[in-house]
Amino acid sequence: MSVNPESTVQATVRALAILDVFTIEEPHLGLSEIGRRTSLPKATALRLLKTLAASGYVAQNDNAEWRLGPATASLGARYQVSFDIRANVEPALRKLSDATGQDASFFVQDGNRRVRLVKVMCPEAQHSPARVGESMPLDQGAAGKVMLAALGQRGELYDQIRARGYHVTVGEAKRTSASIAVPVFGSRWRVVGALCIGAPAGADAETKLTRFAGRLKRAAESLSAALSYDDDVATRRLIVARSTWHP
Repeated sequence: MSVNPESTVQATVRALAILDVFTIEEPHLGLSEIGRRTSLPKATALRLLKTLAASGYVAQNDNAEWRLGPATASLGARYQVSFDIRANVEPALRKLSDATGQDASFFVQDGNRRVRLVKVMCPEAQHSPARVGESMPLDQGAAGKVMLAALGQRGELYDQIRARGYHVTVGEAKRTSASIAVPVFGSRWRVVGALCIGAPAGADAETKLTRFAGRLKRAAESLSAALSYDDDVATRRLIVARSTWHP
């Protein structure tokens, strides 16, 4: 479909052109080279780079060269996950829910929050009112904390999560809910989200959910392999993941 040039915002077009100059072969570029490749004056390119950097889409290294920033990875992960929901994520949740008799969800990171992207309810489970699209703080609840651990968050708690490969919380994000979660990875250990099993909070909730840890980790391994698009990388990752995982 052709686009009328008069309907485009030129500053946006130029900013996107800057993002397009970075490649796998040349991930770091100086300002002069970026200006040359985009046919932009250095002052204009610098202004756009600083704007992109403010939102995390580019970053500058110690040599004053520019590279793609973490926001591009997050954007790519969200695209990858949304593209593969029907083919991979939802069936994985359905299988997990059927096996555990509990509701299962898939969360993705959205800045400093986490969003419930998919939820599968088990007919026998005591359902929570949680809904698809629900947004919660990233640092509260099992799903958020396993994603933070996989992203390299420092601290004793996150070291423990990385060592065991899962996390359980009771009444943390929601007073009446408990959950267990594990991270899901794409290519090159990129964190794409978290698989989560939920249950009502109660005295035995942690013990009950911990019994699902092995099954949940195996489900995440399979889903990570399906989302990686690289059999060799996936195989090597899963061998490591069976004992521990790290960012």
